[in-house]
Amino acid sequence: MIIINVLNIIAPIAITVFLIGVGVRLGRFAWALATRRRFRGVSPTFEHAPRRLGFFEALHAVLFGPIKHFYKRANPTWGRGYLYYHIAIITEVTGYTISALIVFAHIIFGKPVPDVALHMEESFNYTPANLLALIFGNGESLQSHFLFGDFAPYFVGITWIAVGFAVVGNLHLMVTLLRKRSGAVVADIDQAARGIRTPGRLPWDRLLVRSIIFCIIWTELFARLNLVHGIVYVHALLGLALFTLLPFTYLFHMIYNFIAVYYAVQRRMERTIA
Repeated sequence: MIIINVLNIIAPIAITVFLIGVGVRLGRFAWALATRRRFRGVSPTFEHAPRRLGFFEALHAVLFGPIKHFYKRANPTWGRGYLYYHIAIITEVTGYTISALIVFAHIIFGKPVPDVALHMEESFNYTPANLLALIFGNGESLQSHFLFGDFAPYFVGITWIAVGFAVVGNLHLMVTLLRKRSGAVVADIDQAARGIRTPGRLPWDRLLVRSIIFCIIWTELFARLNLVHGIVYVHALLGLALFTLLPFTYLFHMIYNFIAVYYAVQRRMERTIA
């Protein structure tokens, strides 16, 4: 298959571009971590200061506060899509990460892996295309049995639920985006902001990324249902494309969020944020 040869050629290039991009983007955060800092906390002259929050309470406020107090009210369609999509993406990315670790462990210890193209349970086909098909095709029977053994049916069942959330969530987000309502306020946020509306926009990077994700979701569905022969390689190619774009688009928040959430929780705990 031509697509297998394409994957074998571009995969090393894509991974190199990804690593360089992430390194450049994270450079300033590495410098920030190396610099000694402290949170000043709330001003001592601030009357009726908010109480100090515990770690888990602050974490809950950081993760769920924005969607509860803003997104859900300002743009309900986008808010629902945001919630459903992130349930799906967290589950799927976790599955891909675990799959990648298992595959790389087999390579390090020189153990055989399945050959997806030939439907062989054991081989030493360590080519990028085969490895990507193992990782991104972790919901198919051959790959899931190799990766998770007796736990495979449970993994597939859990990720089927995630795929359902992905379909519904991404459709919500695509509709919002195509109607130019991304970032728009289309409903009342609260009584103080009653009647305030702001127009949305149609940013090219979000349209590109959202379209790729849309195709990734449907190619995964087709691969799981065995509707199109070899479509797992298309699914892997799309996943690789998204992986390459990650440092250069808003998708970088998937990496940056770990840093952002940490500092946001600290600020909540110190009452820097009301």
